[in-house]
Amino acid sequence: MYSSTCKVVLLLKFVVILCFSKISFANEGDTEQLRKWFSRAEAIASRPKSSESKLLRKKLKNYPLAPYVTLKTLRRFPYLSNQPQIDDFLTQYSGTPLDRPLRKVWLEYLAKEQQGKLFLQYYQDIGNVPLHCHWLRFRLQAGEDKEEILLAVNKLWLVGKSQPKACDPLFSVWKKAGKLTESLIYERLKLAANGGKHTLIPYLKKQLPSEKQYLADLWLKVRRSPSYVTKIQLFKNRFPELENEILIYGLRRLVWRDRDLALSAWQKLAKTRTFTELQELRVKERFAVALAVANHSEAGEWLDKAVATSQDIEVLRWQLAHVLRQRNWHKVNEVAERGYSVAQNEHVFQYWLARSFAELGKQKSADEHFSELAKQRHYYGFMSSAKLSKAPAMLDAAAQYGPDQLTEVRQHPAALRAFEFLQLKRLTNARREWRYLLTQLSAEQQTKAAVLADSWGWHDQAIRTFSYSGYLNDVKRRFPTAYSDSILKHAKAVKVEPEWAFAITRRESAFMPDANSSAGAKGLMQVMPNTAKYLEKKRVKNALLFKPDFNIELGTRYLRYLLGRMGNNPVLATASYNAGWRRVQNWLPKTNDVPFDVWVESIPYKETREYVKAVLTYKQIYAWQIDEGKSLFNKYAEMKVPTAKSL
Repeated sequence: MYSSTCKVVLLLKFVVILCFSKISFANEGDTEQLRKWFSRAEAIASRPKSSESKLLRKKLKNYPLAPYVTLKTLRRFPYLSNQPQIDDFLTQYSGTPLDRPLRKVWLEYLAKEQQGKLFLQYYQDIGNVPLHCHWLRFRLQAGEDKEEILLAVNKLWLVGKSQPKACDPLFSVWKKAGKLTESLIYERLKLAANGGKHTLIPYLKKQLPSEKQYLADLWLKVRRSPSYVTKIQLFKNRFPELENEILIYGLRRLVWRDRDLALSAWQKLAKTRTFTELQELRVKERFAVALAVANHSEAGEWLDKAVATSQDIEVLRWQLAHVLRQRNWHKVNEVAERGYSVAQNEHVFQYWLARSFAELGKQKSADEHFSELAKQRHYYGFMSSAKLSKAPAMLDAAAQYGPDQLTEVRQHPAALRAFEFLQLKRLTNARREWRYLLTQLSAEQQTKAAVLADSWGWHDQAIRTFSYSGYLNDVKRRFPTAYSDSILKHAKAVKVEPEWAFAITRRESAFMPDANSSAGAKGLMQVMPNTAKYLEKKRVKNALLFKPDFNIELGTRYLRYLLGRMGNNPVLATASYNAGWRRVQNWLPKTNDVPFDVWVESIPYKETREYVKAVLTYKQIYAWQIDEGKSLFNKYAEMKVPTAKSL
């Protein structure tokens, strides 16, 4: 029904009633008007035969988002009578973000109606397990190669969780064909125990031979409580190889919970059971890292044993951190030399090789490595520059494209759709279109797309697109001073460095205002609801945390709070923003102050360790933009991290 405004016009002595819709079509070239028409057309897409819907579709014929109106209608009516329209749509928009939503409901409808032939015609793998099961089942019904299809069912079976009910008929045929073996049952049981859904284990237990069902009980008990591996008498040695798998799994988990208990259990088990070389190596690697993280007294011994046979760079990195804590510079030199020889792209080893040379009085060798690193724009490069008393290398080379050179990318249908969604604040849709666009472009076109996104003020996608294209030297676009009015205002209000607030925001969300982490952190500076509640002294609605200015206000206030907790040390406050100030206090040295770079390298949490390095690097880049020539790393090169007592 039209809601109309009616005007009475006297014309040639006749009264003519002209009724105009509430939607004015006077300015068809007005983009804002087109957006309003689109929103209305989408809202009534389930009534495609209405006069209003027909009129709007006509007006939106050349509007980039018009296909989304058709999409919504076809999804609402995915019936055989609409097959011609569905076929045309899926053909025209195959592979685009418009494809999957319609293909999914269309295939679901065809499966429900048992339209096997049509289902096979339209099926594409869209990552939907029920549809994949229907596809295999319809192929069987069509008489395709049975052995090939049943072999594919193995992959569906070998997952550590329950599969959808749509797969049950397929599994039934598979089992009747004798394809379910004891080996496959046990492999799935292991997947369920090791990171999968443990509730699947009792179901799988019943399918094992009676003499092996106790193994399922062992898996479940060790999954629930790794300390169960200390009850050696309950591992009867009936199937030693299978029991040993459970023991190794449990030990590798136990060492993170109770290191001394895990060490004691391993000593006993190593004497009474025979493990393979691979199993022993897996224990050595996990124990070495877990003990090093805790700075355990036996860490050094286990690290030495692990690196003797391990190719795991993370084990070698933790050996480096361990000897750094001891300030054993000869050993640091040895470990760094080895790491640098096997992983020259790991800048950490080259930096500590240089540092150890300097500490051992071999300054020429140190400067050679520092000089090489100082040419690069990263944490170790900036630290090396400071060691040489040089300005940090920014390597800024902006991608030079004029508006005309961006036309090719700008006019791509996916770019047009992304831009329109961006204007409508439908950011998820915009990002889907943008991700699809990037798959259609060459590397150079991707760089142009990054420049284009930056020109739109779409900073999070500009940042990600530069990384995607591999063009990393457009520093100012990759590190934009976005939301500068808010950041400068709130940073000044609480007396924190604006470059620090920019760096935190860049690391936390890449300036994505609607960022929402799995942990619940929200908005530009990824503020946790509980943090907001503490700062505001009341519960804060989640919607408010996505408001850029308010989010920045809370984030900068929290930075000031952390500075207060951490003795006004921005490095410790940065670590606290990621890991929490109480945890960071536990990581501080117990007796003597520690060099800044040694402390950072020894942070137990990998996420926090890399976070601190990244934020400090970004902070330097923003300081360079705000105050060219300013070098923050000169201070870090001389900084000592204080003991907890001195804070």
